[in-house]
Amino acid sequence: MRLRSSRAQRSPVLHRSLGSRVWAALGLMRRHGWLRPKRVGCLLVVFVIAALWLGGQAVDRINTLFAAPVVAGNPFGTVAPARPASSGSPTIDRITQRGRLIVAIQDIPGLSQRSSNSGSYTGFDVALVELVAHDLGVDPARTSFKPLPASVREAALDRGEADLALGGYQIGYQSTGGQHATVAAAGPYLVRALQLVVPATSRATGLNSLGHGQVCAPDGSSAAAVLIARGAAVQTRATLAGCADLLGGKVEAIAGDQDAVAAVLSQNPGALRVLNEPLGTTEYGVGLAPGDPVLHARITAVLRHAIDDGTWARLYAQYLGSPVPNPPTPR
Repeated sequence: MRLRSSRAQRSPVLHRSLGSRVWAALGLMRRHGWLRPKRVGCLLVVFVIAALWLGGQAVDRINTLFAAPVVAGNPFGTVAPARPASSGSPTIDRITQRGRLIVAIQDIPGLSQRSSNSGSYTGFDVALVELVAHDLGVDPARTSFKPLPASVREAALDRGEADLALGGYQIGYQSTGGQHATVAAAGPYLVRALQLVVPATSRATGLNSLGHGQVCAPDGSSAAAVLIARGAAVQTRATLAGCADLLGGKVEAIAGDQDAVAAVLSQNPGALRVLNEPLGTTEYGVGLAPGDPVLHARITAVLRHAIDDGTWARLYAQYLGSPVPNPPTPR
């Protein structure tokens, strides 16, 4: 009962204190003229504006916290979709967008040999492809190899069906008569001798001693071009191994670069011999689509860097053996 009495006694005091303060404040405002109708209206307007502004800030804050972020490319967003910057090379742009290289290749021992078990390629040229892939920012393991004969690899480059051509891709030749030919390519990264091969039982000592007999060389090869320039009767086949099948019948000799010749000799031990006939040299390079100077510059830079830092010599010893010759100068 005392507790209730105490609360009952304090409550009127609190009400009277609060009420007296309110009346005192109103009296002060009245004496200063703040309760005049015009001023009261102005105060109400200011109060409403302040309330609306504070309410708007609160709504914006809530929207910021709970609204989904604007995604680039959203038709209702304000951010324009990002476009990949062009490299200046249509081939490089295509490689980047695709995320992998497509390489037209030919099976050449030591340069690009296909495994019969896995179907993958290894060799000096394949190692160079890996360097190019790294430079262009794509995964070397994703490279697609398209086995194509030499006669159609350039057409595949022109049509955009392949980005590069390697695997003994001959970009030019230097014959003993001074003839020279080039195609759209970066390099050379390798220079090899051209050799003339006859059956071991042949009495021929050189090209002139073949008489009117025909010589077979790979289609589109530097060896074929050199032989034609020197007036020889030439047949062509897709590979030098295909030419070797004609020996002893339709042709008297075959001609090719020293790597292809070495492969044929290993497959026919003791049946063939190399003549001491200077046919000249051939250059290996990276086949490119014509009219792409940016790609040419990138590939050339990769080859020069591999030569300068010793990678070229290491790869040569690994895939082509020793002694390691002086590397050529890519141009």
